[in-house]
Amino acid sequence: MLMTLPKFDYFSCKTVKEACSLLSTYKDEGKVLAGGTDLLIQMKHKKTTPRYLINIKRVPDLNYIRHDEHEGLRIGALTTIQALRNSPLIWKRFTVLSESAAVLGTRQVRNLATVGGNVCNASPAAECAPALISLDARAKIVGLHGERTIPMGEFFISPGVSALQGDEILTEIQVPNVPIGTRGVYLKHSTRRIDVAIAGVAVVITLDGQVCQDIKLALGSVGPTPFRAKRAEDLLRGKKLTAEMPEKAGHVASEESFPIDDMRGKADYRKKVVETLVKEGIERVIAGARA
Repeated sequence: MLMTLPKFDYFSCKTVKEACSLLSTYKDEGKVLAGGTDLLIQMKHKKTTPRYLINIKRVPDLNYIRHDEHEGLRIGALTTIQALRNSPLIWKRFTVLSESAAVLGTRQVRNLATVGGNVCNASPAAECAPALISLDARAKIVGLHGERTIPMGEFFISPGVSALQGDEILTEIQVPNVPIGTRGVYLKHSTRRIDVAIAGVAVVITLDGQVCQDIKLALGSVGPTPFRAKRAEDLLRGKKLTAEMPEKAGHVASEESFPIDDMRGKADYRKKVVETLVKEGIERVIAGARA
């Protein structure tokens, strides 16, 4: 069956201020359009029916990947997911983010979808969210009354709801440089590689020999928002990593997750997937460090 878009008025903005002003004017009836890979599908299915679409694709200086040895990584909100995947810098120094981008949809989708859109859609299954949370990323938010930055872990409020206020847009994602000895992986389980995740796990570990100096475990698609498995982290942080510890951490992370039954899988099954992915992720990081 052919699905059509509901009627809407369209604005193409040239500045962030113009976009924020339109959002302030139209409030809940206005939606920001970037790549459109999430929003237009939602509109076709009548899950959201905004009367006004505010296109920010023509706003300059929101599409970039920059790195500085002091300030770290800076990603403009309009950077495409494929650009993240293609960046040698991100692959080498922020591998977990590159791997999460690689498993988001098809290449056609990745060439349209933006990192800002993936984050602002606030889906519990957003591919980039666990990776960014595990990297201690921050979101730079701009509105009519100024700008602010918040930790990415605080950006997600509930399914489909972010920390953005009515007149605000996300302009940049800021990622600090990772300490020496840090490695990360992102693992996703889905029916097909291009499908939405049944469960996703980002693992970032800082090792000193066989000792886990620090660890971040972020989970996606197994709660109302992406989140850190902090009890599992505490099990390993500051400890020598023995052969049985990855399995123990996976079990604890599974207990921390609280998925629901939906069309992609039963809650009990998803908890088992979390246990497996966390164990595998930790083992991969350890093996990579040893290699």
